[in-house]
Amino acid sequence: MDQILQNTGIEYKLEGSHIILEKKVEEVHNSSSAVQQQQTKKITGKVVDKTGEAIIGANVKIQGTDKGTITDLDGNFILEVAPKDVLVISYIGYLDTKVPIAGQKQIHVVLSEDNKMLDEVVVIGYGTTSTRKMASAVTAVKGEKLQDLPFNSVAASLAGRATGVIVQSSGGEPGSAPSISIRGGGAPVYVIDGVISDAWDFNTLNPNDIESLSILKDAASLAVYGSRAANGIVMVKTKQGGKGKTAVNYTFNAEFSQPTKLLKKTRGYDYAYNQMLAGINDGLDEADLPFNQEVLDIIKNQSDPYTSGHADTDWLGEGLKTVAPQYKHTVSLSGSGNKVNYYISLGMLNQGSIYTSNALNYDRYTVRSNVNTTFDKIGLKVSLNLNGAYEKKEYPSFSAAKIWEDLYNQSPLNPAYNKDGTYAAVTDHPLAEMDKRSGYNRNYGKFINTQVAADWTLPWLKELTLGAMFNYRLNDSHVKKFSTKAPQYYADGAVYPIGKPTLNEEGYWGESYNFEVSAAYVKTFAEKHTIDAKFVYNVAENTGWNFNAYRGEYLSTVVDQLFAGAADTQQNGGNSDEGGRMGLVGRLKYDFMNRYIVEGSFRYDGSDNFTPGHRWGFFPSGAVAWAISEEPFFKEWDQHVFDLLKLRASYGQTGTENGVNRFGYLSTYSLDEKKIVIGGKLQSGFSEGALVSPELLSWYQVNSFNLGLDMAFFNNRLKGTFDYFYYVTKGGLMSPGDRYTTPLGKPLPQIKSNSEQRREGVELTMRWSDTTPRKFTYEVGFNMTYFNSLWKVKADEALSDLMNPYKRQTHQTDYYGLGYIDTGLYQNKEDILNSPRRLGSTQTKLGDIGYTDVNGDGKIDGEDQVRIGKPTMPHFTYAFDFSLGYEGFTLSGLLYGTGERYMTFGNRYQSGEGKYLYYENQLNYWRPDNTGADFPRISISSGVNGNNNKAGSTFWMRNASYLRLKDLQLSYDFKYKYLKRCDWLQMCRVNLSGSNLFTISGVSKFFDPETSSTSGDGYPVQRVYSIGVTIGF
Repeated sequence: MDQILQNTGIEYKLEGSHIILEKKVEEVHNSSSAVQQQQTKKITGKVVDKTGEAIIGANVKIQGTDKGTITDLDGNFILEVAPKDVLVISYIGYLDTKVPIAGQKQIHVVLSEDNKMLDEVVVIGYGTTSTRKMASAVTAVKGEKLQDLPFNSVAASLAGRATGVIVQSSGGEPGSAPSISIRGGGAPVYVIDGVISDAWDFNTLNPNDIESLSILKDAASLAVYGSRAANGIVMVKTKQGGKGKTAVNYTFNAEFSQPTKLLKKTRGYDYAYNQMLAGINDGLDEADLPFNQEVLDIIKNQSDPYTSGHADTDWLGEGLKTVAPQYKHTVSLSGSGNKVNYYISLGMLNQGSIYTSNALNYDRYTVRSNVNTTFDKIGLKVSLNLNGAYEKKEYPSFSAAKIWEDLYNQSPLNPAYNKDGTYAAVTDHPLAEMDKRSGYNRNYGKFINTQVAADWTLPWLKELTLGAMFNYRLNDSHVKKFSTKAPQYYADGAVYPIGKPTLNEEGYWGESYNFEVSAAYVKTFAEKHTIDAKFVYNVAENTGWNFNAYRGEYLSTVVDQLFAGAADTQQNGGNSDEGGRMGLVGRLKYDFMNRYIVEGSFRYDGSDNFTPGHRWGFFPSGAVAWAISEEPFFKEWDQHVFDLLKLRASYGQTGTENGVNRFGYLSTYSLDEKKIVIGGKLQSGFSEGALVSPELLSWYQVNSFNLGLDMAFFNNRLKGTFDYFYYVTKGGLMSPGDRYTTPLGKPLPQIKSNSEQRREGVELTMRWSDTTPRKFTYEVGFNMTYFNSLWKVKADEALSDLMNPYKRQTHQTDYYGLGYIDTGLYQNKEDILNSPRRLGSTQTKLGDIGYTDVNGDGKIDGEDQVRIGKPTMPHFTYAFDFSLGYEGFTLSGLLYGTGERYMTFGNRYQSGEGKYLYYENQLNYWRPDNTGADFPRISISSGVNGNNNKAGSTFWMRNASYLRLKDLQLSYDFKYKYLKRCDWLQMCRVNLSGSNLFTISGVSKFFDPETSSTSGDGYPVQRVYSIGVTIGF
């Protein structure tokens, strides 16, 4: 703190757990003149903010003198003054207020916030900046906004909270995390405390450890990361500890989850009855129908429930619990002493599944220690950061998705149990699969990062700071899968064959280091011109190895070790990898009175993925900003209306090597065992792999342009940001064999192509926040992102498609895929007779799907397929959020929505077979008395009418746009009122929250719009209810 406040005219002192900042003044209580003593008098007062809260340590000074004092812990002060004196009350972050004495004996002062002084600090690549000085496109999220949310990954918490970030769920399986895209690009890079990290590090972050998070989106902010930054960067800064005494915080959350959408399964009688109707619809004789009335009566009356084909099993009721429990704990210590500040935390997550067997669990443990010490006399700051995570994921030998698929797609006519309670002899028996006797699949993984950093501000040249950082990462993982199955039996007691157990083991070990040195120079000239320059040299290396082994034909499940399997089934393998890169980073920024800002940066990047002559790439960028609100002519306007109006623009280039084969410029060879005939005998030898072309394999570039407008109105209560972005990706990698016939019987080499893809869009963020005189605080916000992309040149597109205006991808915006345009379901014979038919559809009937003859040749074939729909990644996202606070209560929530997004029904819906009518909503199929059905007629056959109804078309496509209450939270801090006198207690907050509480979507009656599968094949998206408590000491 001494170093930070040096030469600022501000000093500080510790009072209890508070840090009091004040201007340096000489406190004078008495005058040497007896006359002056008679003229002065004592005055008392209190200084508060606009909510009525006391301001501790406010500076109270008599105008034109050095006489003054500061407010105490209750905001009160006493000062001797003369009748004509004027008090000037000031405090950092608030506007100075002048109060004439004018005979007053007691005064009450309300200070207003100086929002310009409270300008938010934003973490960017290799440094920090403020929102007013920023010329690039960066979205910042405060760490406190991510705490206490009912999500198990930081990625899930970002949905709707970071403009430009598209979050897509992959389901709700324990331990899973959603994917992230920035402005529609690919997977971003994660930078945690200045070190490039992988998604594993990010997804295991404890949200309580995060101080701030920044999304870097344009070339001006990304170029310093060169070849890795093409898809954007998510930057995380973790907590570094506070000042004062040690603070201890403990947070506990108990959460309970359940599927957001649980389809009702068809009961046994309806399932059998509709199969019989399918047979009648196909024209089968009564003797050939799959069911008759006698069997239907047996199913309806459940007179023979243990015989296959006669049961009425509620598989979901048998296999699912009402809710799945999960628990989270975090304990942290932070504080400072003797020039050292620290933050230490431990976290634990235990997440169970919704399956009744309790055989699927995920556990995660995290640790973090950030320690910083300063040596003020020499201007040195040293940091030692340690963090790590250990996670364990345990399943039966069947995956969570496989168990869910079999629960949903198992016939209700199959019994779950025999009379004696043993599992019935059923193929793909989900209860047997989730049984703890069905082997196991154990996944273990851990990593630890050690980081040492030093920053030295030269005592003789305080504008120059030299830095160094070294980070070492060690990680390993181990997978052990022992595959067997719980015993099943036929009704007569015979054992159902399940095969002998097998064992797979895999292991990986890796280490990496990152080392960098830097020099930063910041200097302000004539109080108007600021130069900010930084240069960084970075080098990184990584190594790793893995192994795998297999044995089968185990005679027993007792010994689950590799040696116990049959030797003749033994298989094994393994390999190692290593890589390295270097980079030189430069950034120069000029700022004139926060009015005109010019910034340029570059990275000279080297990667060993390319041949020595093509390993280095240069990636420059530039940005400018004009704060119109800082112009003298603008300041003449009402400053309480216009607080900020800033234009900014940036252009630059980043690179990428995504998709580059490791050492793709080198020829590869493979061992062919006994495949070469020499002298009439089979011999082993080596054969060359794909052809290579080292000179044509290199970086490909992403050029981007960004135009933005930052706004603030009404004393910064209303803030907004608008951005237009445009990206051009050139030179994507391809193999000519993708387009041309491969010669010589070998794959053609991977080379840089002339492909060019364009992507553009807009972003808007608006936020209003205020506090009423009655201490009621409120905040509402809205943000949206829209983008689209097209191929200007797609080098690997087939020439036949390129020549077809309905199929070509070149010069077309994004779409779902190729398919037919449906004309609806045939409702009468005239429809069938007057419509062209799809090739192979020789048995068309009423209730079948008709298609449009696009090219008018009188038939439906592949030439009638056109571009249909929109991609599953939403091209339009938006969010509304709010926060209300009153006397210790806080209510907050977020609505998140998407548009421009399509999904198709899965195979179970498209099959049209009676035996696959597993869900009640499938019963809304076409029949003469139900012509407005959702689905075509059903059949007893799988390939009826040449699979006409299963062809990809607009019929099976639905607009999956949705609006979802992503999270809702209510909390109360007992410290505000009931525990106010407990000085040893800093906080005692209880909160109730929920996620995915309701959804509005056109597909909600069929499936969750965020689901990973529309056939009931994936573990479902979860709705979560949470109760938590946070106690601070």
